[in-house]
Amino acid sequence: MFKQKVKLPTDAVLAVTYRCNARCVMCDIWQIKDYPELLPEVYRRLPRSLQDINISGGEPFLRSDLPQILREIKHACPKAKITISTNGFLVETIKKVLPELLRIDPKLGIAISLDGIGKAHEAVRRVPSAWAKVVQTINFCRSVLRMKNVKIAFTLNEMNTDQLQSAYEWSRHEGVQFTMAVAHSSDVYFGKKKNETHLVSPAVEKQFNFIIKKLLSSFHPKNWVRAFFTDGLRLIASGGKRPLQSFAGEDFFYLDPRGDVYPSVIDNDIMGNIFEFRNFVDLWRSSKAVKARKKIQAFENNYWMVCTARTAIRRNPLKVLAWVLKNKFTV
Repeated sequence: MFKQKVKLPTDAVLAVTYRCNARCVMCDIWQIKDYPELLPEVYRRLPRSLQDINISGGEPFLRSDLPQILREIKHACPKAKITISTNGFLVETIKKVLPELLRIDPKLGIAISLDGIGKAHEAVRRVPSAWAKVVQTINFCRSVLRMKNVKIAFTLNEMNTDQLQSAYEWSRHEGVQFTMAVAHSSDVYFGKKKNETHLVSPAVEKQFNFIIKKLLSSFHPKNWVRAFFTDGLRLIASGGKRPLQSFAGEDFFYLDPRGDVYPSVIDNDIMGNIFEFRNFVDLWRSSKAVKARKKIQAFENNYWMVCTARTAIRRNPLKVLAWVLKNKFTV
C-alpha cells in the first residue's frame, strides 16, 4: 500500500455516539437511528500525537461506558487536553459520572451548549426546561466540582441572532469561558442542515464588535486570539471567506461513532476506517487518506470552527499578530 510521509495530527473531534436527547433547530443528528458505536478499547488506536481532543456526539453522556472511553483515550494520548461537549440536559447522570471522569483526568474540560438566555435557549434546543438544566449543570461543575475548564458553547443561527451579546455577558457573569460557532451544514455531522450565512445585520454586527472589543481589551494574549477567531466567525456569518487556510486532514481529523475518519466534521471524504489498518499511522498515510486530502485542497468548504481554526492559527502566528495590532485600538 502506498504511504505518504505526512506529519501526524494534533487535534481531533471524536463523536462517541449519534444518539441525542435534544431536538435542535440547526442540527438533525438526533434523527440518526441505530448507528454503530465503537467499543471503548478501540480508542486505544488513536495517535499519541494528539494534543487537543473534543469528545462529542450526539450526547456523550448517553454512553454508559463514557468513563471507560475516557480511560482508553488517556492511555492512547496521555498529553492531550480533553474536553467533553454536552447539552447538559442529563443533570443527574452528569452528577454521577463527571466526578469519576475527573478522577481519570483531573484537567478534563466541559463545554455546555447554550444558545440564548431562558426561553430563547429552549426555543433553539426544543427541549422543556432546557435552560434550567443547563444552569444546574454549570452550577454543579463550577460550585460543587470546582472545575476550572468550564465553557459555554453558543451556536449562532437564524433564531438567536439577538442573543449573542446576552450569552457572552452571562458567561462573564458566571465566570465560565465563552466559545461560539456559526451553524454549518455537513453530510457527516449536524444532520445535513443548511449553512446559515448572511446572518449579520447591523444589530448582529454590533454584538460581534462588542465581543471582539471586550476580548481585545483584555491583558491576556489568549483573548486576543479569541477575538481573531470571533472576527472570522463574523466573516462567515456575513457570507464572506474565512481568514486562514484550513489544515483539515493534516493537523486535524474527525472520527465518527463507527470508526470512519474524515478530514473534518464538514468534509465528507472518508480517509479510512480505523479497523482497516494495523494502526492509525498506516491509515493517516494511506493512499485513501492522500486522495481525501488532495480533494479537499481543491474543493474545500468554507468553514471556520474552533476544531480546525485552532491549528490554522498555530501555523499563522504572524498573521494573527498583525490583525491584533491593527484592530486592538480601532474596533
